[in-house]
Amino acid sequence: MITIINKDNRHLHKPELDEMFRQRHRVFVQELGWSLPLAHQGREKDQFDREDTLYILLRDKWGNLIASKRLIPTVRPHLLSDIFPHLVEQEVPRAASIWESSRTCVPQEHRRCGVTKKLFLAMMETALLMGIEKITFVSSTSVYPIILDAGWTIQPLGLPQKDLDGEEIIAAAIEVSPSSLRQMRRRYSSTHVAILSLPLDYHMQPVQPVRSSNA
Repeated sequence: MITIINKDNRHLHKPELDEMFRQRHRVFVQELGWSLPLAHQGREKDQFDREDTLYILLRDKWGNLIASKRLIPTVRPHLLSDIFPHLVEQEVPRAASIWESSRTCVPQEHRRCGVTKKLFLAMMETALLMGIEKITFVSSTSVYPIILDAGWTIQPLGLPQKDLDGEEIIAAAIEVSPSSLRQMRRRYSSTHVAILSLPLDYHMQPVQPVRSSNA
């Protein structure tokens, strides 16, 4: 079951969001050993977990959280604009129709159960419903082949570079289109719609640009 949480319905999902932040801490800080200075009290949150951030939560039939990811409007500060602009050869893509994907959180016990595929499909369906045309992201080159294998069209935004821990990372953009979704469903042999419901009164609201001093 997929749950979409945005600014319109987040007041109804405070326990689910808290559970997600706790799971992110367990996966990113405890399991993967990421150095995230804003993580505290067993929760992983950063400056991009804002009111306008959209969350995609995957739950099992008993309602337990399995995995999650987030989408951030690129007309506001985001990872690629404020933390990783050096990964982009030209200008960082920013527009109301471009959102950034980050914090894809899949615990180790679920990584061989097709969970990532379900999150990818849910993200593409959500993006199509929102009128998003591109999704940017930053990935390690070790995970990049898994993203490429989804069947969608991806354009690298620059050459891979090493981060402070010596891991190679790369920035890229995913094309959002009905044909991309069809390709993904063929690749995953999926005939089911990932998103069965949306937030009440769900609608696409224009996001006002706010450029940070680092952008």
